[in-house]
Amino acid sequence: MIERVRRLLSPDLMARFIAVPSQFDRREQHLVVMSIVVGAVVWSAVYLLKLSVHWLSEHILEIVEQTPFHLLIFVPLVAGSLIVAALAAWRASFVYYRDKDNHLHALNDVEGDGLERTIGLYYTSEPALDRALLGTQGVRARWEMPTFSLAFRKFLATLVTLGGGGSGGLEASVTLIGESLAVGLFKPRPRMIPHNLWALRLWRWWRTLDPDELQTAQLSGVAAAVSTLLGAPLAGAFFAIEVMYRRRPVIEKLIYALVASLTAFFLGHFASPTNTKFVTVSGLLPPPLNWRYYLILVVLAISVAFVDIYLRKVRGGLSAFFHERFAEPWQRHVVGAVMTGVIGLTAAWLTGESLDLVLGTSDRVIAAALTGQLTIWIAAVALVGKLLATMSTIASGGSAGMLVPSMYLGSMAGVIVA
Repeated sequence: MIERVRRLLSPDLMARFIAVPSQFDRREQHLVVMSIVVGAVVWSAVYLLKLSVHWLSEHILEIVEQTPFHLLIFVPLVAGSLIVAALAAWRASFVYYRDKDNHLHALNDVEGDGLERTIGLYYTSEPALDRALLGTQGVRARWEMPTFSLAFRKFLATLVTLGGGGSGGLEASVTLIGESLAVGLFKPRPRMIPHNLWALRLWRWWRTLDPDELQTAQLSGVAAAVSTLLGAPLAGAFFAIEVMYRRRPVIEKLIYALVASLTAFFLGHFASPTNTKFVTVSGLLPPPLNWRYYLILVVLAISVAFVDIYLRKVRGGLSAFFHERFAEPWQRHVVGAVMTGVIGLTAAWLTGESLDLVLGTSDRVIAAALTGQLTIWIAAVALVGKLLATMSTIASGGSAGMLVPSMYLGSMAGVIVA
């Protein structure tokens, strides 16, 4: 340990570290500092959400399972759905998202999968005819949308949705939280502009009026959020770049997204050295490298592709069902929560497993699948149940994402094929 400290404090290493800023121009120095600050701020919020969701979900499901009446799971589910409906109506705004078929969708900023909202907000500052006619272009177009308040509302909506027993993942929700926090750090607020000369100079250096720099901050926020959850900084940075790619040049922003992602990763490592990875599995044997193994991989890939096709159809059908049948948003949220509860109870009854087989984030089930602890029957029920429960949660307006459920479905398909 003493030898490591000596190496870190060696004059040669310190001299190299001090010389690092000279390798960047002033704009690059600003972007690097910006990425570090964004990474630290986003990490603090996402890390708190991660701990809160897992703690609340585990305790609620444990309390329900210790009682003879598992139907009590509907209490936190319905209560959470009503809170989300209230948050979606409070200071609500709409984010315009253009899908790959060039269809424009007006999405409530708090409800559902946050990834589509994040993509829509990312491209808000780019030139567009409608915004040009309204006289709001560039960074002003994004600053007119909520920032810190949106992050706060999305935080609470995700906490009560997943913590209360809803089915889904955290990743899509935290991308919106990360983006909103990143933009909020640069949003000019007339009442808070400093009057001290040095503070004013610092603010003028810190602020950004360039849409390209603002998008760099947004990417950094998304990368830091994903890195905090997965414990994989490279995955966080490349995920942010990949989801924002719309035939636009974004690769030059990768280094800054990686800086923010690494900042979040190291902060998470310092806060919890033994719990930085998303799933930790030990004692796995290397796979046999023969033609049977590769044939199984091909069959698995085809199976997962069919699951993805079915998932998209279910999501589209349930979304149309909820929005066409229920005029009041709170009705849609409550019905979705009840459907999620019914699916979770049915899956637990069919398999004899606990309620977290389908409800919550189900991280434990993914680890169990990777270590061969699930039977084919349990995996089959879990695959269908998780797909339906997650789609019921998200399509009805619950605040949850699809990244972890997609990993869940893939692992269940792997158990069945293997």
